[in-house]
Amino acid sequence: MKLCLTRVGLFSTSYCIASSFVVQCKKTFGVTMGRNLTVGILTLGCRVNQYESEALARILTEKGHTVCEFLRGLDFYVINTCAVTAESERKSRQMIRRASKLNPAAKIIVMGCYSQLFPSDALRLPNVVYVCGNRNKLTAAGIIDMVSSGLDVTPHANVGELDGVKCESMTVTTSDHTRAYVKTSDGCDNNCSYCIIRTARGAVSSRSIDDICREVRGLGDNGYREVVLTGIETASFGRDTGEKLSDLIAAVARDENIRRIRLGSMEPSRLTKDFIDVLVSVGKFMPSFHLSLQSGSDRVLNAMRRKYNSRQVLESVRYIRSVMPTATFTCDMIVGFPGETDADFNDSCALAREIGFLHMHVFPFSPRRGTDAATMSDQIPENVKNERAACLIAIGDELHDAVMRDQVGRTAQVLFETPHGGYNIGHTPEMTEVYVRGDKSLQGVIADVRIDRYEGGKLYGGII
Repeated sequence: MKLCLTRVGLFSTSYCIASSFVVQCKKTFGVTMGRNLTVGILTLGCRVNQYESEALARILTEKGHTVCEFLRGLDFYVINTCAVTAESERKSRQMIRRASKLNPAAKIIVMGCYSQLFPSDALRLPNVVYVCGNRNKLTAAGIIDMVSSGLDVTPHANVGELDGVKCESMTVTTSDHTRAYVKTSDGCDNNCSYCIIRTARGAVSSRSIDDICREVRGLGDNGYREVVLTGIETASFGRDTGEKLSDLIAAVARDENIRRIRLGSMEPSRLTKDFIDVLVSVGKFMPSFHLSLQSGSDRVLNAMRRKYNSRQVLESVRYIRSVMPTATFTCDMIVGFPGETDADFNDSCALAREIGFLHMHVFPFSPRRGTDAATMSDQIPENVKNERAACLIAIGDELHDAVMRDQVGRTAQVLFETPHGGYNIGHTPEMTEVYVRGDKSLQGVIADVRIDRYEGGKLYGGII
């Protein structure tokens, strides 16, 4: 869960309410025309959701509204929901109900994957006046403007089909982070047996390289030195337009203000030798990779309808390390997929140890209504899933410690973020977090740091 982002940019952008959008409204007495409203935005789920919330916050601030933390007594609450698991769906409903308790007189807007999948359910929740989907999120600004102008909005949903609908035009120029996330595309063309995201986000729809580079230039002009190019399926950028992810990275690298480039979650099958060679040649690409791995068992990967096997994953990792010796890896892993045997689970553990992940996001399998895996036979008992998750998490903790200890004695360029407790905290190119003693804020500064020790789960060092 993430609270709203209060720092927004000053660049103008366009937004529209879809031509099919019909609102029944009437004049409401006792409301001041054109008054500024207070809006809290709460975001659940992925980096793309966070980016989209930032884009909405920017528009609202430009129009004079106050975007603030999720506090009591606000005029509007916007919940940008997630539905990747049953638990995230439950949390989405919980946050909507929480907002209604923070101010029983407030109006609530629901957007995101939960609302795209279950708009009628979302509309029935307390105080909800507007429900939109995943490719018309900025229409929320129009609803808030209507209420600001003294119009009463009849509760309704505005959620349509996604396929054939272009990626919504958005721009972010500042955020609450030192690094900036830039959305490159929406949607996913995979058809994994366990995943609802293809339904919730639609087919891949990419922005143009020129459009993305314009946004990156704005971020660079505002002081950002690191960007993370991300999408629902990051590696599929350009599949629908004919452009290439490698060309996008090279174009972003030509921006003189941008010194560090990262990618969002990558499917291992996309990490080919040719693609990695491009990353190395760019020079500004940071050697850290998040793999959308899911399992180390070939049998389970096949049942999941993933497009790679464990051998391909290892070959990619080994090649990356041959040309980026300090590279680190993180991943997502699902345990307890239907039919997963002890041997399958052991394959996942073995692959994790072979790669040596900096961090693993481990999830017990969660059956999602509308997916093939939800109705597969051989569903794994909850206690077995939880035991396997705990075991893999423990392995992940062990691997994390090993990777962190390997950093001691190195000198690395650290991009500093928010200071805390007498330390400036930042990240190396490999995405390891480092603490440097100092009362003066170094936020946004990149400096050479000698890493001295690993203590209490943290790396400490000093600027040289």
